Amino acid sequence: LYSDVGISFWGGIDPLNGNVIDQTHPLHGKCIKDAILCIPSGRGSCTGSQVMLELCLNGNDPQAIILRDVDAILCTGAVIAEEFFSDENISIPIICAIGEESFSQLQQNGEEEVTISIESNQDNEDVVIRMNGKHEICSRNLLAMKSILSFIDGCDGEAQQPKSQAEKLAQRVVQRIGCISGATELIPITSAHIDAVTYIGQGGLRFAQRLVELDGKVKVPTTLNSQSTDRRRWEQLGIDKTLATNANSVGDAYLELGCAMSFTCAPYLLPNKPSKGDNIMWGESNAVVFSNSVLGARTEKYADYFDICAAVVGLVPNTGVHQTENRKPSIVIDATDFIEEHLLPQIHADIVDEKCVYKSGIDLLFPAMGWLSGNLSDGRIPLILGFDLLPSVSRDNLKAFCAAYGTTGSSPLFHMANITPEAMGDNVINDMIQSCGDRRVQVSKEDVVEAYTTLDSGKQSGDDISLVALGNPHLSVGEMKDLVDIISLDERPKNESVKVIATLGRHIQSEADLLGYTRSLEEFGVTLLNDTCWCMLLHPPIIPSTNPSAKILTNSGKYAHYGPGLTNCNIRFGSMYQCIEAAKCGRMGSTKGAGM
Repeated sequence: LYSDVGISFWGGIDPLNGNVIDQTHPLHGKCIKDAILCIPSGRGSCTGSQVMLELCLNGNDPQAIILRDVDAILCTGAVIAEEFFSDENISIPIICAIGEESFSQLQQNGEEEVTISIESNQDNEDVVIRMNGKHEICSRNLLAMKSILSFIDGCDGEAQQPKSQAEKLAQRVVQRIGCISGATELIPITSAHIDAVTYIGQGGLRFAQRLVELDGKVKVPTTLNSQSTDRRRWEQLGIDKTLATNANSVGDAYLELGCAMSFTCAPYLLPNKPSKGDNIMWGESNAVVFSNSVLGARTEKYADYFDICAAVVGLVPNTGVHQTENRKPSIVIDATDFIEEHLLPQIHADIVDEKCVYKSGIDLLFPAMGWLSGNLSDGRIPLILGFDLLPSVSRDNLKAFCAAYGTTGSSPLFHMANITPEAMGDNVINDMIQSCGDRRVQVSKEDVVEAYTTLDSGKQSGDDISLVALGNPHLSVGEMKDLVDIISLDERPKNESVKVIATLGRHIQSEADLLGYTRSLEEFGVTLLNDTCWCMLLHPPIIPSTNPSAKILTNSGKYAHYGPGLTNCNIRFGSMYQCIEAAKCGRMGSTKGAGM
């Protein structure tokens, strides 16, 4: 199976059968089980490693994965299978990264069929890839690469010996992934955020419980991502008991490991967020992109399972964007002309009327452009031009951009000229442009409209809406205020046929309680969920049954991307104003002005 488009295993491949479920991917409908999968890299979610583990345990993994670029997320799932489930009869794929030139030779031309055979030596380390029995590519099995990395602890240069069997195993995982990533040393971290708390199968639950049994404890302040159900209200919400029990058991295991009771996919909204220059270990793709790009902290896009291993050890490989030289952009994405010609004239007209600011749908620009920028960057760190022309760019706008960028981009960082902290000032920006050479993409209106159309994939199913899904990533206090303000534009009540559900962290809801936003939203008919998020809410009664009339409307580019494959529902994509309008009238209306 060949594609020149990377794929997120989470939301892209079903771990129960190996089928490609990402409806936007060229391989949609194909099955990777027992195949030789050839893709440039993974992309999107850090939870791809969880899917890889479940594929291995379920016997649905490919025989081999041939990558253009090294992908530590996919490798992590296989490494965990080897290290934690070695006593079980499971299959582990060969994983190779062969570079851009060799990968281009795999491309299929027209109807020509390319037959690939892979041979490995006795220790499974050296691999020869033969195409049609002729052309050969020599590579290495990334999973067979093992070496000892030196430690840097910031004090005396010596790392402490493992205090438990859990720490010993975690150290092996960190060492192996560091070696695969090309690191030569490990560095200390100041905090961690664990994405692996999602329940997608028994493998992840058994892994977490194994760490507890072996006396594992985190060494640094560690927060938890959203889990798969609201821990306190699952029964009231009608969630299946088996699912809720498994989901809460995963969360319980991580709490026993010493993680904080946070359960949010937006840890950057918590009071103890990292500062510029801090080396951290964060999972969850939107949080990784936000922490690097908006906060200026330093973290790779770390895989689920690696995240908790690094928190137990307190160290990560000194590689990727932890190093200053690797944070430079290598491609320019220029939206200047698009914004000047198509957005600014209408924006200036809308500013005259405060209501038009909401009605314009300008908030759609950020997830649409984030999704588009991830695609256009092709694994590189981009410098994005033109957004500083807008009257304002809020943290919530950047939150939406980061989440959508994280679904299609594989790099953990972008720079936005005169917006993000490492791209401020003409001299800095000019130096960045020079570092990109001739790699430059000019964004057109057609590009942005195509991105919006792709995200609004359920449009052909009609405008009637069954569910409005808000809060992916989790709502901020500012977004809750915006929702209250939009609802208050007129006195129409919520349509009884439409459910409106928003997810948010407990900390944010406590703040919103004090400000009166929670009461206002609940009085309108919004159901507020904690501890979980939309990419984990996959089944009825939260998700409508999969009949043709069931349609979900969201303002999240991330959920619009993953939702169709995860839920089998028709997903509509609209502005926050459109979401509230649909909640009131039961239908999705058009957006005027500066929106799509």
